[in-house]
Amino acid sequence: MTTIHIDIDSLRPDHVGAYGYEAETTPNIDRLASDGVVFERAYCANSPCLPSRAGTITGRYGIETGIETHGPASQRIAHPATTVDWAGGPGEVADLEDWYTLPELFYESDQTAVGVGSFSQHPAPWFYHVWNEYHQPRSPTTDNFQAIEGEYVIERALDALERNAGDDLFLYVQMWDPHAPYNRTDEEIERFRSVDLPPYPTEDDLDDHQEWDAWRSAGQMDIEGRDDLNEMLSHYDAEIRYADDQIGRLLARLESRGLYDDATIVLTGDHGEEFGEHGVYREHWSTHDGTQHVPLVVKPPSDEPVDRSSRAELVTNVDIAPTIADYEGLDRPARWQGRSLRGLVSDTTNEWRDHIVVDHGLYTAQRAVRADRWKYIRTYHPGMWDGVVPAEQLFDMENDPWEQENVLDDYSGIAGELRDTMNDWVETHGSDPDPLRMVAGEGPAGYNAFEDDWDGV
Repeated sequence: MTTIHIDIDSLRPDHVGAYGYEAETTPNIDRLASDGVVFERAYCANSPCLPSRAGTITGRYGIETGIETHGPASQRIAHPATTVDWAGGPGEVADLEDWYTLPELFYESDQTAVGVGSFSQHPAPWFYHVWNEYHQPRSPTTDNFQAIEGEYVIERALDALERNAGDDLFLYVQMWDPHAPYNRTDEEIERFRSVDLPPYPTEDDLDDHQEWDAWRSAGQMDIEGRDDLNEMLSHYDAEIRYADDQIGRLLARLESRGLYDDATIVLTGDHGEEFGEHGVYREHWSTHDGTQHVPLVVKPPSDEPVDRSSRAELVTNVDIAPTIADYEGLDRPARWQGRSLRGLVSDTTNEWRDHIVVDHGLYTAQRAVRADRWKYIRTYHPGMWDGVVPAEQLFDMENDPWEQENVLDDYSGIAGELRDTMNDWVETHGSDPDPLRMVAGEGPAGYNAFEDDWDGV
């Protein structure tokens, strides 16, 4: 069987056609979605890039692995193969198979696990642990600091597909596009300049944001009005279309080799990208939906039942590894914390979780509980937004999906319930010390890159 996991960096679901976006950014992703299930409320359990992918391949939350940010702290992974755990103590002695990552599970099951992508720019030795092959393509120098555009990633992916055609293959394909900086041609950008803008930020918001003196503020990014915002978003959409074109090449090869119908294909993003909804432009910096809400599409093999529609359950990327293992008939490791989505895909599961908990640890240190209607956010470190980001926030996601009005004081009882839910989740899923609090004490990695005088909390 062929299993493909397509991982797209910085892709917001509200810029994807299958999620209702009006512009033709994703015709190939949309076609894939029509053969599977779209998860409307999928989130990355941890952001940014590195902790998100840790959750995807380990099936575990950052509070359990210890990976909550970039930089040296990202090496503190809890695994018996390491000499120390993420808190600096002795590594736990346990059965190795309880801790297998997703590629490791395939490898140990005598199947071929191949990864292709630009992720190795981040120091993460635990990520490369036990693949049959992992490739980082080299491409001509571009304005992209990782210098690997999607077409070169797909070339390597197609090569791996050809060399392993007919074998049981797990192929992981990671696309840096559409992560900033954007470098598409003016011709590619022009087709998206007439797209309607989102409601936020408003012109008044943009005026206020000019006064901010923080990373990725409107003033720093030369966003003086809605026209400038439109230009930024048209560049972003052009990058998405470029990535989608490359994904189309992969899907076409699967079809030409007769592999598409019987393949399990999972497509997701590692995190989103904010464009001024809360004063930060072209960045992922918080637990707001602009950062944490991601697309997730699951196409099962043709002999599997599938309810070709969308699902509204709250799911996270930590559910991806259990889902893929379930379709492959592989025994899930005991330490995995996610749940298989197979029953939701086939519409045979009636019970599901009523909330999720998500973390961000790069530019701020935040944790949020997302329930059906409400979202509660706790800030452990405000990063460069001290005095702007409250310690606690509550949003009515049904009536305020853009998270513009903090209603904590109006609904203190609900906030208290969700605060208790968060505390219970931490006690159940994590350990002491809490790695996100450790990030807050040290200062988030992105914050420390610009500030040297934070004393911790």
